[in-house]
Amino acid sequence: MAASSPASPLTEEIVVPGSISNLGPGFDALSVAVQVYLRLRIVAVDADKPGHLDFNFVDAPLVGENRIEVAFRKAAARFGDPTPGLSLEVRTDIPMRAGLGSSAAATIAGLRLYERFTSARPTTDLLAIATEIEGHPDNAAAALLGGLTLSCQFEDGTVDARSWAWPDDLRMIVATPAAELETSVARKVLPQQISLKDAVFNLQRAILLVRALETGRYGDIREALGDRWHQPTRQAFVPGLEQALHIQDPAVLGVCLSGSGPSIAAFAVEHEREAAAAALGNVYKRLGMACTIRMLAAH
Repeated sequence: MAASSPASPLTEEIVVPGSISNLGPGFDALSVAVQVYLRLRIVAVDADKPGHLDFNFVDAPLVGENRIEVAFRKAAARFGDPTPGLSLEVRTDIPMRAGLGSSAAATIAGLRLYERFTSARPTTDLLAIATEIEGHPDNAAAALLGGLTLSCQFEDGTVDARSWAWPDDLRMIVATPAAELETSVARKVLPQQISLKDAVFNLQRAILLVRALETGRYGDIREALGDRWHQPTRQAFVPGLEQALHIQDPAVLGVCLSGSGPSIAAFAVEHEREAAAAALGNVYKRLGMACTIRMLAAH
């Protein structure tokens, strides 16, 4: 279930999953790792160029900051162990800026790469670095641990997470419209304060969601995905979100924004996934907008 552990001397590839965070009411706390992956292959090691990193991004050119290198450098600065020069090949099927944890996967890949040439580190240390880079721990926790994760930032600044199994028969149907949404932009529109009523609303549903997944009471998922903290303000920036949240197709157990978007996740049991995918895809057909549908299992 977990993301790739520090590679052995014979392992040349580090594999890290994408993720769906928030899961409706679990803002900055809940996340699930899913079967889309970033693959970091170690092509060559050069002891004569300590600390040098050379990247080849195979699937698409790098856009923005190279989070693999940022995480690797931050780990090196924190722990101080020397590393050789490395030639690296990056492949990924996690869409960029789509709400599927691409930056968190890259961050964890960089930390795993540093571990590969030094030593294993405690989860709390890795999450602390990842949270410093990402600004929140949820996607990084899922990329690091796999499965369904709960992240927690303690008052002393420590970050930790717990992971447990996602139900085997429950699938995520993810629609990614032909639009990008920067996480930083999506966070700027969030309210700085919420009412007590809305706080209680989300707390109740986050607990209900965890319990529904534990017990297989999937009939509770639709209500349990309800949110009043982040999705209402993000609807204006996410094509199809308002319509998707109101899907009433019996194959769809519930819908939520995937991370900060613009991807949207619907939940369905295995034998209903095609029908759920059609229902979600119809939202974008009615809008006249292209989208990519992925039917994903948990990692």
